[in-house]
Amino acid sequence: MTGTIAVLVAILAAWMLACAVQGYRVRLLGFAGVLVLGLALNMLWMTLHLDARPLEGNALIAQAALTLYGLCAFGAGWLVGRVVRQFRASRVDDSTV
Repeated sequence: MTGTIAVLVAILAAWMLACAVQGYRVRLLGFAGVLVLGLALNMLWMTLHLDARPLEGNALIAQAALTLYGLCAFGAGWLVGRVVRQFRASRVDDSTV
């Protein structure tokens, strides 16, 4: 794996973690901001370094895939957050002993 690929994978993982954190906190506006920022940076990368035109088929498919990655990360974060909140709400206190 080249250094460029490793950096791009790390950036994608950090972006997906940011989407998951927004899902964990149930912040839809924050998620929309993270999603738009990721889409803009992805389009910038594709147009400047890969010489893609913004409205060609492959670029649009890449943007759609990035959107689905973000939605899945948001959903996973939301699900983990919901489980954690339910677990905390249902725990038993030992103060009645």
